[in-house]
Amino acid sequence: MASSRNKNTSGNYALEQYSYNRQIDYSTYLNSSCGQAHLNHFAGNGLLMGKRPHTELSHNPTDIEGILYGIGSTNLVNPMPTPVAQLKRLNSLDICDRTPVVIPSPLVMQSGQRPSLW
Repeated sequence: MASSRNKNTSGNYALEQYSYNRQIDYSTYLNSSCGQAHLNHFAGNGLLMGKRPHTELSHNPTDIEGILYGIGSTNLVNPMPTPVAQLKRLNSLDICDRTPVVIPSPLVMQSGQRPSLW
């Protein structure tokens, strides 16, 4: 008996493979909304700190987290070497200018400068 569905045609197979590849591209896109940003900065004046991936703060985040969580700390046969943190330098991003604070160099606090209520 002949199949009346388009399930086993080469065009349908190509369409399904195309949709699978598009889904993989969408899920694994590095700079997607759930991924990493193109540029990473620390929050400066006028900004709140947002979500930051652990790979943007250091070059060896897995080794640092392993030491913080104590992974391999009880291995007495092959002790883990203590890793050195290789931190990345990130700049701050300011969106508004802050006026500089001027403080006189010999700052002397004098008593009796506030009004008394009595």
